[in-house]
Amino acid sequence: MIQISPYHPEIDAIWHAVSSTGARSIAVVSAEPGEGTTMIAAALARRAGLSATSDIPTHSGRRPPANSTALLVDLDIGRPSVARILGLRPRADEIVRLDAMGIAVLGDVGPDAMECWRERGQLADQLKDWRSDWSVVVLNGAPLLTEDADEIPGTTAAAAADVCVLVTLAGRTPGNRVREARDKLSAAGANLIGSILNDRDNPSLLAELDRETYRFAKGFPRSMAALRARMHRSPILSARV
Repeated sequence: MIQISPYHPEIDAIWHAVSSTGARSIAVVSAEPGEGTTMIAAALARRAGLSATSDIPTHSGRRPPANSTALLVDLDIGRPSVARILGLRPRADEIVRLDAMGIAVLGDVGPDAMECWRERGQLADQLKDWRSDWSVVVLNGAPLLTEDADEIPGTTAAAAADVCVLVTLAGRTPGNRVREARDKLSAAGANLIGSILNDRDNPSLLAELDRETYRFAKGFPRSMAALRARMHRSPILSARV
């Protein structure tokens, strides 16, 4: 699975929108499986790790966290993928530090913890403990509309965190399913601060422009070939989330 750079402009914009609320725990959820929550959560955690220390006011009166890194927790028990995309093979309930990335990862939640954290209050208490040790906590939550009784519901993660964001895969998830997911978050008392439209499966601007040049290739073959070469060298046109 491809990772998103924490330096990407869109990830930076999302992080600043989240951090401006003063939130120190963020849940990333989606309506359906496969909408890209893991990639977004990992990128946000890495982005948070870049500025975790500076984003906590020194005058806040809170005890400084023992670690300046962000903690990324995979609560999508039925489809765990955080450890896989980061190349980790953790033991159950093991927190692995990745100092080079500025994060620590809990990628394998054991059965006892899973049973405990299915209750919103218990997960909220755990988040308080984590926030005393880590500057920012990012939760990768389970899909909202395919909840399994044996898993930690995505609504529980979303409601326990300070804020949550809803990831939608453009061109795939119907609008009524997105509205249903938002209604579930509202009913759970989650603080939804925004939605992220993941255009992973949509053609990029570069691909669309590249396709258009072939319409004129018959009359202007050399000019169109030169234009395509210039477009493919453009860092702006090549950028994708």
